[in-house]
Amino acid sequence: MNNKTAGYLLLELLLALGCLGLAAVMLYPGSKTLQRQYYRQQLRYTAYLLAADIRQMQQQTLFQPENYMYTLKVSDKDKHSYRIERAHKIWKRVRLDADISLTCEKAIKNLSYNENGNPTAIGGYRLEHRQLPDMYCRLTVQPVTGRVTVYEK
Repeated sequence: MNNKTAGYLLLELLLALGCLGLAAVMLYPGSKTLQRQYYRQQLRYTAYLLAADIRQMQQQTLFQPENYMYTLKVSDKDKHSYRIERAHKIWKRVRLDADISLTCEKAIKNLSYNENGNPTAIGGYRLEHRQLPDMYCRLTVQPVTGRVTVYEK
C-alpha cells in the first residue's frame, strides 16, 4: 500500500512551533511593559501603605491622647523598613521589599502627632524602586492639619 499522508505530522509540528515562536517574539516587548507596570504598582502600594499607617497614627493619637503616644521612626541605616512606636515600645514594624528604599528629610525622621492631631514635624518621605530609576513616590505631611499626600513622579 502506498501511504500518501506520511510526513505531514512533522510538517504540522514545525508549523506549530513556528507559530509559537512568532507569538513569543511578539509578546516579549509586552512583557517588559508588564514588568514595569508591576514594579510601579508595587511602589504605589508601598506608598499608600505608609500613608495609611501615618493616618492611623494621627487618628489613634487624636481619639486616645491620654493612653497612647505614637511615633513613626525611619532609620538612616536600614532604608527598607520603618517602625511605629507606642509609648516608646515597638507597636508595628514594616519591612519593605528589597527593591524599594525609603528616605526622609532629617526633620521628619521621628514623626508623631499631638492631642489636636497636629504633626510634631513636617516634611516628606521618598520611596524609590531599584528597577524604576526614573520614578519615585513622595509622601508629604502638611503643617497644622497633618494631612498626608502622595505624589508620583
